[in-house]
Amino acid sequence: MYSTPKVVALGEVLWDEYGGEARLGGAPANFAVHAAALGAEAHLVSAVGEDARGHEALRLLAQRGVSTKCITRDPAHRTGRVEVELSAGIPRFRIISDVAWDHITFQGPMVELAEDADLVYFGTLAQRGEPSRTTLRQFLSLCPAGVLCVLDLNLREPFYDREVVAESLARAHLVKLSEEELATLRGYFPGEGDEAAYIHGLAERFELELVVVTLGERGCRVHGPEGVLEAAGERIEVVDTVGAGDAFTAAFALNYLAGHALAECAAAANAVGAFVAGQAGATPALPARFRCTWV
Repeated sequence: MYSTPKVVALGEVLWDEYGGEARLGGAPANFAVHAAALGAEAHLVSAVGEDARGHEALRLLAQRGVSTKCITRDPAHRTGRVEVELSAGIPRFRIISDVAWDHITFQGPMVELAEDADLVYFGTLAQRGEPSRTTLRQFLSLCPAGVLCVLDLNLREPFYDREVVAESLARAHLVKLSEEELATLRGYFPGEGDEAAYIHGLAERFELELVVVTLGERGCRVHGPEGVLEAAGERIEVVDTVGAGDAFTAAFALNYLAGHALAECAAAANAVGAFVAGQAGATPALPARFRCTWV
């Protein structure tokens, strides 16, 4: 039972640039903001520059209820940014390299945070180089046996490889990925059969509890020990899909952590993801009806 679970997101915090407009983003930062809105005690482990955008990122995260005590300030590298181009609400990204979140350093307060965490979220992008990759893995190694490790593959070319994907899967309990990312896994780790058979083999190989495949407006499929659950999506007018997947993951993972049935987890995740896709920006304020209840 959790009164208020402690949720930690590891990885990038950055600014999404839409032409002349910049919005706070990065999948782990988005996840943390949505987790806080859903009722969790949310923390972000990342790094920002000692620049105006870094200070503004810290201010906005704190304003949205995310603890920033484990976000390091890097005087040698600028705060991360991504150039975003939208076409019918679907984004294309140009991710700038060698920025502050590529240099996340492990610090003392992270030890206590890792040991107290109930859920830890991470992806592959922040593992594109050192020292962030080592910091992420060190943090995960300190987490207690009962922590729920949530992996959002979030594959962004060219910033991943088979080694990073395999290492990430080996540390995860719950994995969220798209159909396109599933195809990449089949290339890295060949297996026989349809999607269900393949994911069953993958889950056995990496000791995964759940694999959630997102289907866009069609909803999602949840692969678990008792088989496959398919949950229909919600029809909306898409404005901007940036952050919708992060909101989906936060809602699914928190409801799963709270002990809700998989059908409830999927329905909640589809609803929250659809709401965000129907708004501008990655982290619109979530209505109170989406808050998770702990059982």
